[in-house]
Amino acid sequence: MLNKLMSSLGLQGIQVDTRIHNSQLQAGQVLNGEVIFTGASSNKHINGIYLKLMTTAEVESNDSEYNTNLTIAEWHISGAFELQANQTHTFPFSIQLPFETPLTDLACHSNKTRVWLHTHLDVDWGLDATDKDYLQITPTPTMHSFIQAMQQCGFHLVTADVEKGQLRGNGFYSTLGCYQELEFKPAQFFSGINEIEVSFVAEQHQTHVLLEVDRKFRGDGFKSFSIPHQHANPAVLANEIRRTLGI
Repeated sequence: MLNKLMSSLGLQGIQVDTRIHNSQLQAGQVLNGEVIFTGASSNKHINGIYLKLMTTAEVESNDSEYNTNLTIAEWHISGAFELQANQTHTFPFSIQLPFETPLTDLACHSNKTRVWLHTHLDVDWGLDATDKDYLQITPTPTMHSFIQAMQQCGFHLVTADVEKGQLRGNGFYSTLGCYQELEFKPAQFFSGINEIEVSFVAEQHQTHVLLEVDRKFRGDGFKSFSIPHQHANPAVLANEIRRTLGI
């Protein structure tokens, strides 16, 4: 059963459908689907087909902020071919999402994170496909356990967004050109902490966590640690958070 069907696009009479088989998945998992082309009334030369994984990121420039669309991964799924008149070509694909793909499925007051798949048809004579097939990116078990641990420590998730730039922590750094921030606030007055912004930098076997702690009287400070996936227990993580924050 297909979960998502992108709207058809007419490129000089060519119909383009990208069908997603599993639009809900975790970062690092494989996205399956197919791109279907139906030819126009005459033969057309296609230089190639690309899929782009995209998100919207906030950019800080001087004293202003604005949002921009960023490509965080790209796959070449077909080289050049001749699309015969009124003929149909189907190109199946299986692509692995980056481990750092931002999360979209989060229970919070304001989630500004969007992730979608963009189909790019490389031609010399036409327009690019401008459709968006949105994906639902759910937390990995490690990320879910960390969010639970934050709740156990008295913090609740308020907002989530993506910012352009790179993160660096103790022995790790982000690689996509953007990073997600999850903003947690204390449920009540708590050790002088205003808020904590959490960013995940995930890898295959571990997830790094960077915390930007905004304290009432000491300003911002950064803390980081790494979580092996086999040790992602909420109770253990809650103790690690308390130790890291000194609470």
